[in-house]
Parts: sequence; structure tokens; C-alpha cells
Amino acid sequence: MSQSAERTTTDIAFAVAARRGAGSVSWGGAGTEFLFYEAAGGLVREGYRIPRSREFNTANNKGVSAETLQRQEMALARWASDSGIPSAAAIDLVMQDGFPVLILEVVDDDGSDLDGTALGSVIASMHRLPVPGLPLVAQAGKPWDARLVDRLEERYTRLRIRHSLPSLPPSATLQATLERNSSKPCLTHMDLRRQNVRVHNGQPLAIFDWSNALAAPPELEIARISEYSVIRENGIDYTAFLSGYSKGGGSIDVGSPSWPIYTLDAAVMLAGVFDTVAPDPEVREHFLSRARALVRDL
Repeated sequence: MSQSAERTTTDIAFAVAARRGAGSVSWGGAGTEFLFYEAAGGLVREGYRIPRSREFNTANNKGVSAETLQRQEMALARWASDSGIPSAAAIDLVMQDGFPVLILEVVDDDGSDLDGTALGSVIASMHRLPVPGLPLVAQAGKPWDARLVDRLEERYTRLRIRHSLPSLPPSATLQATLERNSSKPCLTHMDLRRQNVRVHNGQPLAIFDWSNALAAPPELEIARISEYSVIRENGIDYTAFLSGYSKGGGSIDVGSPSWPIYTLDAAVMLAGVFDTVAPDPEVREHFLSRARALVRDL
């Protein structure tokens, strides 16, 4: 993060706090697209999610306005809270100096390891809920299967420019496999890892960052969690997660012909992240190898 960006978002945080009667502002954390500040003073204690720019042109969000993502985050946080899914309360969305600032409840985190069984049970409950009726940014206005094939081909093509990879099957073949061998869509978070969960004594208190959410079969989410679990920093015990998911009433078909496509979607995304976004040759090679093996299985 540049000093200029830090000063800009800090100024915005202080300005919002002043408007809302909170005098003390502190740094809370940062992600690829948003920064988080905490404010306190008097009866006020709240968090400010502030975008790095007004519009994003990243690998995940090309030409997407920050306000669109903030409104989705607010809507899905409220949907989760209303549905019994752990979430920080979304208080308001305000404009400050042309930047959309999402005001959220502050949920404290004690730094404990995330209980994978507990998370699995929560996600099983979430996957049983009706899909909320709002357009999802990551869906790009398309049916989930068409969107999945489009982004898989786009990301895979970018990787093949820099690395040796086998050819994908034709897009029509991939989509036909998905259409014939997929479960009913549900809301999937698609970025479940320790960094996006507030935890106390191992229990998930709030799930946040819904930017990647899709209405898609639950197996797509589980395949991504499986690949995420390889990365230690993500803090996911996949075996424990599956146990909790099953005990919570969740059911997936890992023997489906679609399963390798779901897993390939995750492996290709992660190979791209560790190739150019957060370069790590060792992790990148792991996911490139995964991608090669999965393509051969298709």
C-alpha cells in the first residue's frame, strides 16, 4: 500500500468518524481492494470499510465500482444476519470525499484457530437457504455455469502465456458437463478462509467479504475450500470442515464429473494469484501442477 493511499483512506476514516461523533480512529487491517478502520468515542464503536479506489480493475473485479461492491457487502451481511449466519451488522453506507464507506459493527477476534467443524456446520446451514434475490457482482449477469466456464478459460489462457499447460476441453464440453452433473445452486461465499472470519475461542462470530459470492452448486464452494486448505495461512482444516458440513446436514458429490471442473476453477485462480498478484514460486508451482493434473482428468 502506498503512503498516498494510506493518507487518503486515513483522512476519509477521520472525516467519517467526526461526522458520527467518534473521536478515536485506529487501523484495523487491509485486503486487496479495501482497508478497514475502527472508530470509538462516546457511545460509538464501529468499523469503516474503505475502498482503495472508486473503481476496481483487478483480476477479480474489472471495471467494477467500489460502490457496487459495498452495496453488495451491506446487502449480504444483512441477509446473513437475518438468516442466522454469523455476520457483523451492516450499519450504513455513506459517501465521503467521493468514496463509498461501509459502516459495520466491530466484532472482536481473539486470534484463536478457527474450528473447522464449527465453520462447516455454519456453511451447511447457509447452503440450505434460498438464494437471496439480488444480482451478484461475480456472476456478471450470467447463469453460474456459463460464468464459471468463461472465467476459467480467461484465467487459464492468461496462465498459458507464462507457463506450460495442456489445452482445456472445448467450452461447450465443459458447460455440458456442468449442466448434466450439478446440484441445485445456493449462495456460495467463495472466499472462506481464516482472514475473512472473526473468531472467538475457535467459533466463527462473523463471516465477511462477500465480493466473490455466487449462486452456484455447493460443490463449487467446497472444492475451493479444499484447495484453500493447502495454504497454511488460510487456517482451514479441511477434514474437520467436511465433518462439520456433514453433521450440519450438508451433502456434496465429489464423485460427480463436474467435481474436477470445480476444483480446477480454484486451482487456476490460486495459481494466478501466486503468479502475479502475490508472487510465491513454490505455491504457484503447486497449483500449476494441480491444474495440469485436473485438466488431464477432464
